[in-house]
Amino acid sequence: MKRKGKLNPAKMGMTMPVNAPAFVDKPPYWRGVKSFTFNYITDPKAAAALVPEPLLIPEPVKATLIFNDFEWSTGGPYYELLQGINVEFEGEECLYFPQLAVTEAVPLLAGREIYGFPKKVGNIEFVRQDDILAMFYERPRGLRIATGVFRQLAPIDPQPDGMLIKGVNLRVITSPEPDKKHSLCELILAELVLSNVEVWVGEGNCSYSGLSELDPWHKLPVVKHLDCSLVKCDSTLGTARILKRW
Repeated sequence: MKRKGKLNPAKMGMTMPVNAPAFVDKPPYWRGVKSFTFNYITDPKAAAALVPEPLLIPEPVKATLIFNDFEWSTGGPYYELLQGINVEFEGEECLYFPQLAVTEAVPLLAGREIYGFPKKVGNIEFVRQDDILAMFYERPRGLRIATGVFRQLAPIDPQPDGMLIKGVNLRVITSPEPDKKHSLCELILAELVLSNVEVWVGEGNCSYSGLSELDPWHKLPVVKHLDCSLVKCDSTLGTARILKRW
């Protein structure tokens, strides 16, 4: 006797394993966020080498390094680091993320599988002395990749009612076939809605070590530091859409 399987897409969870999904359903939520942002001018040729073809890069090329401390999220508490490049898609201003790092597996899976955030798991730490906060990313632990130094100065006035961040990611699904590289390539725009926003200006800078060719964050170099800030908020990843599919 042979019995027919009964599992079909309508009965599957949103991620593998389909009978015990690794993370909760959309949308993700974050509460008690502390986001340290360092903006800088970078090399235009270096940026162009990292940005997919449909996107345009205004010059001078602005880049950003963002250290996030998530007190609570639907994926649990964790630290995160994002590297972004200011781009445009059909006149719409966005941040393209060539690399991200997180400290926990669940936010890595949710961000990468659904929205294409290019995450790896690494070591991210925050260290305070007096009024200065240092933050750094290592992979593996002990090999410093990126560093930020921040002194909190004053809140902006007036504070914004809310903020919207548009992030663009390149999601790729590897093909299992030996003669094929990808099963799917998608350019995805995700909109992060920030509420209960409190913004503080600061002073400091970010830097890259340039020691690892396996995690080459330094290939988007800091040519000129622009500014840095701290955003305290709650956030939700409200909507997303596919800009291009290959």
